[in-house]
Amino acid sequence: MPEQRGRIILLNGASSSGKSSIGRALLPLLPDPWFLVPIDAVGAMRSTVHTRVLDDTEVGKMLKRTRLGYHRAVAALASAGNDVIMDYPLSEQWRVEDLLDVLEGYDVTLVEVRCAQVELDRRERQRGDRPAGLARTQARVYAHGEFDIAVDTTSTGPDACATAIADALGAVPSPKAFDRLRRREN
Repeated sequence: MPEQRGRIILLNGASSSGKSSIGRALLPLLPDPWFLVPIDAVGAMRSTVHTRVLDDTEVGKMLKRTRLGYHRAVAALASAGNDVIMDYPLSEQWRVEDLLDVLEGYDVTLVEVRCAQVELDRRERQRGDRPAGLARTQARVYAHGEFDIAVDTTSTGPDACATAIADALGAVPSPKAFDRLRRREN
């Protein structure tokens, strides 16, 4: 049994805001071994061939199960003493509520990854691997109103954002955003 739970950095932002790029740029900047565990990687593990076509309700249930499992997989890694970077949009209130429950007692640093909507739209078109308008549907990503560190990728690259996050980690005051959210929920 590990002596201490691992730390968690949660990169929260809309699709195409730069969370994954920042996460990759953070890895070599952090002093201890960290795992980058993006939700997209978990989704990519799911089979793509089905014996039948899922209707919208079934797809919604499957996606929710995937996200609930993701929360618990991150908690499992951290419970064994591993430090984890999550790349995950808090775009639905139930995600926040579940993470507050699952990650209670963990050291979570919530990083708000901001980007202007016009730039998100441009990135989605350029990427071509996201449904058009996905970032616009994630309007609730910052609705909880709390964060520990904020970066804006509109005109700042992932390396500079990662450096700003790494530099700010040791100076995040207590209580952290997740603890403030938890207190507000109770």
